[in-house]
Amino acid sequence: MTKVEFINHKDQPLYATIKDVNNKDLATKKPEVFDNDYDGHSILSLADIIAMVFPNGDVTQKPMLYIRHTDMIKNQYRFGDIVELGDTYLDVQKGVYHEEEIAQAGTKISEYHEFEDGMYGFESKEPFSQLKFNEDYFTAKEGDVFSIKGEGWPKTIFEHQSMYNHVATIIRPATVSGVYEGKPIFGLGEHDRLFIPTEINGFDGITNNFGYVYMNMMGIREDGRREQALISLEFSGKIFAYYYIDGEEPILTDHVTMEAEWEHLPYVNDGTCVFKDAIFRFCGKEFHFEGKWGCKGFTPKPRVEKHGQSQIFGTWYEGKIPYRHRVYLTFGENMEAYDVKLKELGFDVK
Repeated sequence: MTKVEFINHKDQPLYATIKDVNNKDLATKKPEVFDNDYDGHSILSLADIIAMVFPNGDVTQKPMLYIRHTDMIKNQYRFGDIVELGDTYLDVQKGVYHEEEIAQAGTKISEYHEFEDGMYGFESKEPFSQLKFNEDYFTAKEGDVFSIKGEGWPKTIFEHQSMYNHVATIIRPATVSGVYEGKPIFGLGEHDRLFIPTEINGFDGITNNFGYVYMNMMGIREDGRREQALISLEFSGKIFAYYYIDGEEPILTDHVTMEAEWEHLPYVNDGTCVFKDAIFRFCGKEFHFEGKWGCKGFTPKPRVEKHGQSQIFGTWYEGKIPYRHRVYLTFGENMEAYDVKLKELGFDVK
């Protein structure tokens, strides 16, 4: 595997804070924290929940991936499903669960509003879905088959001018529990809010030819400590890395080394690549990712037409000595991951 160093060289320096989220941040689509000239008086444009859940809490089995990706400007879902990941890191997803009962892309949602219980969120009517948030937890319901509650972790990231061009982001990890098909599920998840400057008018205008490596790794260790490593490496030079573990101060940096060997996806012929294993290093720490399962688009049918995109999921650990988590989440996505581009960055491609 080859090592490639990523150092922020965009005109915007890393600007992020770690603090508690409160209802003031959630009550409006235009929260005070981003309603300023620097952030372009940003408005909530995307609201996402991801969760890696294990039926009966059995982490020895392949997890299910729940994802809900919502366009808050158009008031509709961009996509969302309970995904059965591929059997290997080079596979597409095997499909989704309960497709007919889960609101699919284009399904209209209500305006963002306050519910009678004091939470904030939105819902769709047919098929039914509901996402709600407060300063302590979030909930997600999909028809009669899936329901989760995400208990927020103590640290929330407020990132100004994030990896996405001119986008401010709130990133909130959580411990997830709930019910799927009447049986208990347990896992980890995250609620992300993306705020785009008012003048840009939505998400569609900021993603063209946008290359990056994104890796989100969460876990609860055997001693009960929660930890998260989050790495965003934009090929044009915007870098963000974060690590938190209970009992220690969070780490933020814009200088990361990635060690990996890439290989071509076998089901496309456009040069798109994925890595199986990787080591990320920053601030004297190293994070080992071990890829196991692939995906292509989080949709019922693989998005093979999405050129340059690859997705990877697996297990991870921090440091040089491997260990298992009680429960974990990994979420890796690469965009514009073409062999030519990766070689230009300094990676080996086989």
